[in-house]
Amino acid sequence: MTARRVPILATLLVFALTAFLVSLGVWQLQRAAWKADLVTKLEAAPDQPLLGPTDFYESMVGLRSVQYRRAQHVCRPGTVRPYDLKGGSNRSGQGGFLVLVSCRPNDKPPDIVVVAGWTRSARAMEASYTVDTMFEGLVIERPYGDEPDRPHFMLIPTTAIPGLQPSRLPSARDLPDNHLAYAGQWFGLAAAMLAIYGLVLRRRAKALPG
Repeated sequence: MTARRVPILATLLVFALTAFLVSLGVWQLQRAAWKADLVTKLEAAPDQPLLGPTDFYESMVGLRSVQYRRAQHVCRPGTVRPYDLKGGSNRSGQGGFLVLVSCRPNDKPPDIVVVAGWTRSARAMEASYTVDTMFEGLVIERPYGDEPDRPHFMLIPTTAIPGLQPSRLPSARDLPDNHLAYAGQWFGLAAAMLAIYGLVLRRRAKALPG
């Protein structure tokens, strides 16, 4: 096929787009490897020693991650209203709400909130709960993302206060992992683009005289 029969600009554009799609596929493969390593670390986290104050401080300043690590937290604020409700499941997998409480006996923004238990009622924010116990469970970092004046940590205990049910503990296997599927999609689009463009060039060559 001669250069006259190959549209240079269109060919360069197709090759550039193909290279871009392939790069997205490679990036997703890299993300898949990163996610697999993350899941391995998070699965091992609950078996590590209980967290101490230094661990929490280092997490807050970005020196380490304490995600899914075990911790104990004394919580004796007395009779309180929930700090917040979050959607979640109980140990049986039923959907409902996690009742979060602050363990501080004042109105200062807490650094950590504790899941006092699970309930099916969406009106749990209107109820009062007596909290006077030491919880042990798994830590979630940044449960509110980057929202200002929000807790840095959330503790999901293995137990619940009276009147509520224990909530489901988090698992590293719950993390979404679609990177391999996305990589296949990008590579497939790149291959389809080249195949279609090849057919276009073939038909164009047959239509040209000589």
